[in-house]
Amino acid sequence: MKSKISQKIEYPQIAPVPEGVDRPFWSVMIPTYNCAHYLAQTLESVLSQDPGPEHMQIEVIDDCSTKDDPKAVVREIGKGRVSFYRQPQNVGAIRNFNTCVQRSVGHFVHILHGDDFIAPDFYSSYAELLKAHPDATLIISPSISVDENNQHIHIESPLSNIDGVIIDFPKTLAVRNPIHTPTAVVPRKVYEQIGGFYLPLSHTADWEMFFRAGLYGKAVTLDRQVAYYRVHSANDTSRLALTGRNIWEAKYTVDMCMNQLPEKVRAEIDNNRYSHIAGLAHYFYSELAKKKMWKSSLIHAGWQFRLSPSKSALKLYFTALARYVLYGMLNFDRQSLSFKKDISSAS
Repeated sequence: MKSKISQKIEYPQIAPVPEGVDRPFWSVMIPTYNCAHYLAQTLESVLSQDPGPEHMQIEVIDDCSTKDDPKAVVREIGKGRVSFYRQPQNVGAIRNFNTCVQRSVGHFVHILHGDDFIAPDFYSSYAELLKAHPDATLIISPSISVDENNQHIHIESPLSNIDGVIIDFPKTLAVRNPIHTPTAVVPRKVYEQIGGFYLPLSHTADWEMFFRAGLYGKAVTLDRQVAYYRVHSANDTSRLALTGRNIWEAKYTVDMCMNQLPEKVRAEIDNNRYSHIAGLAHYFYSELAKKKMWKSSLIHAGWQFRLSPSKSALKLYFTALARYVLYGMLNFDRQSLSFKKDISSAS
């Protein structure tokens, strides 16, 4: 399956910080949208290690929230230390990320979602890693996934590395994304050189950005978990899974990344480029079938066969098709509405 992605992609430009602006070491940029009930914990995790405004910019960038008041949380928790910017209208998550980058003035930008949080030694640990690798263009660490109640769901293992430098980073990120956003720090000058987050993507824009930043220079990692990634019962992936767009975006992102690799490196992994997302398609097929979401499970079975053709994948597809014909055609509309209602109530 050949890529149809153009070699030349237009990324949003990130203008340099104007001359004369005082520049701290860190810019902690916190995008929010209807997640103010988590924001206090996010802010407290940053402020507990605040080195002062001369060393760290802290700003919340709200995408015109409609269900809560993040400004009130910033006022209560930040006590004047944290800046607040509200978009004049809802612009969507990816444009809001780009606003975060553009409004940053520090040398190293940390985009920390308003429902995630960090360990007390996050910035000191990253500063030590940067001392060892001042030319790093992407700095990450393994993460801990937590639920709505801060219970640990999964602990990521660090990527293979030598003295912090990630081994075969482009090969890994070209086909899958093991990085969670709260762990990623990118030098602002890198954003200025490679551009912002790619607007046509929604679910995988961070993955494509991490790949591009690491490919631009050198990706490094800590071996310890110092950031916490919030997993919601109804998140963006669940919404996209209803139509299969989650897999479509993943495939599109793999194609984008592969086309940016040197030809020799691309040839080494080309035959298995879709293996990981085919596995994701199978996972969503199974999960959706358990919920009797027959049409959506059929879509994912189709994706699995398309991405990784085999007799077993074909058999799976026909099984999903039979279930859809027998049970799904009359009930899909009711189930779809119920699924959307579940997502809405859990948001």
